Amino acid sequence: MDAVVLAAGKGTRMCSELPKVLHEVLGKPALGYVLETLAEAGVKRPRVVIGYQAESVRRFLKNYDTVPVLQRDQKGTGHAVMMARAALAQAQGPVLVWPGDMPLVKLETLKRFFEAHRESRAHASVLSCVQTDPAGYGRIVREDRKFTAIREALDATLEERGIREVNTGIYLFDKKGLFEALEKIGQNNRKGEYYLTDTIEILRRDHYCVEAFPFASAEEGQGINSQKDLSLVTRQINQREIEKHQERGVTFVAPEQTFVGPDVKIGRGTVVYPWCFIESGVTIGPKCQIGPFAKLRKGTILGAENVIGSFVEVNRTQTGKNVFAKHLAYLGDAVIGDGSNIGAGTITANYDGKKKHPTRIGKNAFIGSNTVLVAPVCVPDGVKTGAGSVVTPKTRMKKGDVVVGVPAKPIQKIKRKVS
Repeated sequence: MDAVVLAAGKGTRMCSELPKVLHEVLGKPALGYVLETLAEAGVKRPRVVIGYQAESVRRFLKNYDTVPVLQRDQKGTGHAVMMARAALAQAQGPVLVWPGDMPLVKLETLKRFFEAHRESRAHASVLSCVQTDPAGYGRIVREDRKFTAIREALDATLEERGIREVNTGIYLFDKKGLFEALEKIGQNNRKGEYYLTDTIEILRRDHYCVEAFPFASAEEGQGINSQKDLSLVTRQINQREIEKHQERGVTFVAPEQTFVGPDVKIGRGTVVYPWCFIESGVTIGPKCQIGPFAKLRKGTILGAENVIGSFVEVNRTQTGKNVFAKHLAYLGDAVIGDGSNIGAGTITANYDGKKKHPTRIGKNAFIGSNTVLVAPVCVPDGVKTGAGSVVTPKTRMKKGDVVVGVPAKPIQKIKRKVS
């Protein structure tokens, strides 16, 4: 199976200079979710139609195995698919068309749609859903229950606007019939564009078999056309991610007040308190406590039984087992050994204005409140820092030392005379 992903539009209602498909949902552009679902479904090298800010979208596509297709002038969805004709010259079997701003469609829904299309022997199939409020969606028009047309919202009659079954924008087409129909569509609509939806009536008139399958849930049918839509999609994906972790033994005290990105790993028995933000690519070990009000950023790997508490930010940092950072700390580009305690107000000063530098903290270290660790710096096992210490690369420390001051220096141990 081959696929065409529509990613050329600006998304005027987003009121943003960023291409609509590159707006992020929990740290990942909406287009990324679509491409990853296609890959899971076994679709290889989808053709991605780009147009508005084409180079920005092209740069993003370097992360995926795709074939970019340029639509210089955005003249509608039908025109966009027409631009992919040459790229589909060697395509065999049905062609899937999917808008790049529809990230909520599940893999199991897609597979069910593929199967129904195959069993019905349709030349064109539409994935539809039923919406409580269908305003703004193209309506699925049926006569005696038989699918006959898709009517765009702006062109629908008053009676058609009452239809609740709507088009998701996802189709399966016989390639020959698709391009025959595209050659016949016109611009006789309120927008003056070439609508892909018009191919359905043309194919039916030319005695091709067309079907609409209402397999998508209302949630899956939610696209991104506005900032409000973006927030709704973000909420749904966040809920899915949290439910996935709950099924694996993770406790969320207040799921509706917690944000978890995709591709996060959390160990069984971990408890996540409210108002935490866990970015994509974070790994959390088992039996940890996270939050409230903690931020874990991409590249962070926490060992087992860590406590990352209130207003602690952890960024590109790896910790061992039983590491505690309970209050008001920033830990960036650090490696922290087993059993170490990070006091309130501690900062790893990892940026010198030009480059990021690492901090290494050994096992069983005790970092006092308001310590500043000026990277690059290495704190040996068992070292204690006094409150307010500034540890610099010039601070000389050995295992078990106590360092204090600005800049920090080891406290000299007093040798007692034996009488």
